[in-house]
Amino acid sequence: MKLSNKGYRFKDIAWRDLFLIPIIFITMMIFSRIGVNILNTHYIHIDRLMGEMVATVAQTMSYVIAILCFYLMHISSFSERLKNGINYIKKHWKFLIVMFIISICASKAYEWMMELLPQSWQFNETQNELALNQLFKTPLFLPITFILIVIVGPIVEEIVFRHIIIGELGKKLNFIFMGIISAVTFSLIHVSDAKSPLEFGAYFILAVILVFVYLKSNRNLASSITIHMLNNLLSFIITIYTISM
Repeated sequence: MKLSNKGYRFKDIAWRDLFLIPIIFITMMIFSRIGVNILNTHYIHIDRLMGEMVATVAQTMSYVIAILCFYLMHISSFSERLKNGINYIKKHWKFLIVMFIISICASKAYEWMMELLPQSWQFNETQNELALNQLFKTPLFLPITFILIVIVGPIVEEIVFRHIIIGELGKKLNFIFMGIISAVTFSLIHVSDAKSPLEFGAYFILAVILVFVYLKSNRNLASSITIHMLNNLLSFIITIYTISM
């Protein structure tokens, strides 16, 4: 695990990658506006579920564009990056599985500790999870939900929170320090609508695991993407099973 940022200069940072952040927000706003306009054309009243569907489609399309932009930004080295990522997963799959299991156990331990707190402090699910659960109640919408939660979501979030914040900005601002910033901002983004401050911990646990795995792999993006995808896949399966019961 190489954590030293000695030898890096500001010109070594892939500054173009930072443009992905405004690209994500701008395209998401555009697609959301288009979706709302389409709904207003066909429906008099738009309920919460319709709004969630529009937001999900907009976010999915925005993330797909972000991934395409990232590919184009690194088109000359992308095949090599992909090859290195696949090789890392093949070589260190046991480590990745162990870290995935640790993340599950840590999350369950956190949930258990929450049950020991006063009732007013507890929460069954985070507000982010409750919003997503609405989408699982529409079977025809599950493919898009799956693509967002299990595939494009983890890829884009790892590009932003691990690759850009740690891998690039960390070259001059220190990898460990930016790892902390990455974990905190990742968690805050997911609890922006939280009703309990303790919801932060549920995401912070995963964030710490993802940061550790990313740094341990010498900033191989495939490592944290794998853990993130496995985590979201498990959550996806559990949610479907729970709702169908």
